[in-house]
Amino acid sequence: MLKRVVITTGGTGGHIFPALAVAEKIREQNPDCKICFLGGESGPEAALARKAGLEFKGLPARGVLGRGIRSLATVFWLSQSLIKSFLFLRSFKPEVVIGFGGYAGFVPVLVARWMGLPTAVHEQNSLPGVTNRILGKRVDRVFLTFPDEHGFFPEDKVILSGNPIRGEIVSLAAKETLSHAMGKRLLVLGGSQGARAINQAVTDCLSQLKAQGIEIWHQTGKRDFEEVNKVYARKYPQAKVEPFIEDMAKAYAYADLVLCRSGATTLAELCAAAKPAILVPFPYATHNHQLTNAKVLERAGAAMVLVQSYLEEINLAQVIEDLLCAPDKLEKMARAARSLARPNAAEIIVEELCRLVG
Repeated sequence: MLKRVVITTGGTGGHIFPALAVAEKIREQNPDCKICFLGGESGPEAALARKAGLEFKGLPARGVLGRGIRSLATVFWLSQSLIKSFLFLRSFKPEVVIGFGGYAGFVPVLVARWMGLPTAVHEQNSLPGVTNRILGKRVDRVFLTFPDEHGFFPEDKVILSGNPIRGEIVSLAAKETLSHAMGKRLLVLGGSQGARAINQAVTDCLSQLKAQGIEIWHQTGKRDFEEVNKVYARKYPQAKVEPFIEDMAKAYAYADLVLCRSGATTLAELCAAAKPAILVPFPYATHNHQLTNAKVLERAGAAMVLVQSYLEEINLAQVIEDLLCAPDKLEKMARAARSLARPNAAEIIVEELCRLVG
């Protein structure tokens, strides 16, 4: 039984949502466990953690890892985060500390290791970020979404858990029915922050998509919502356009085909929901890990990968139409996606955390 756990990460939904999925599973199996989420003071993790009913502690954190210590400001933030992490961990007395990557998750795990506490990290991507590359050699367990083909981590610490996903999406994995491929419903996702290139590509061919009878549910991201929504209001007012989709289980259930980025959490959700996808990797991701992630699904036959620069050269509406008019192809892609799903990832991680504490 777990009694006191610290979960730490921040920056983007790709780091935060797996952490929240593990917290959800801990509470499900250990109702009396006290969980605290440590994250950056200015990131989205504070609101998301509190919305999930978790205690949140903010720490000074900036995206400086991997770029070297270039200024006194960096030294200040790191020093403050080290001190605050130590004082909090000493008072909270967690049984185990687990980090999910990102700059905000580095210092608490490092300090916990120095204090002799059981520690673990989870790496969502096929190519790990600097934070987890450093911590992975020091912690007790390294949970991975993809096999460690490049040998970044000690083999005796690695557990291939998969990427934890939210409970309502896990429930989709339990259903026997695959994609309802007879429809022509497109779900457009740009991740929690949106994706300007995807938004632009879809709005550029919106009239053609409408003429083809394709229904659309589009998550634009907050930054682009007003601009994109104006285009829809003019060209395709029947479509559903939102800055952020709260009920992702409902969105996946709606979709026959998904057009999106290829962050690891999004891919894990696609596989659990058994959804065919057109993936447009974010080209500026660290180590181009989104392209590497996407290729895993493409090789399995679960997705089509389009490099972002191709969006200006191809007829995107025709690519979408060709897939939506091929139900056998979509069903084959859906089955391939489901074969990659690891809906019990959070459960695997919680069980191993219990072993570490024991």
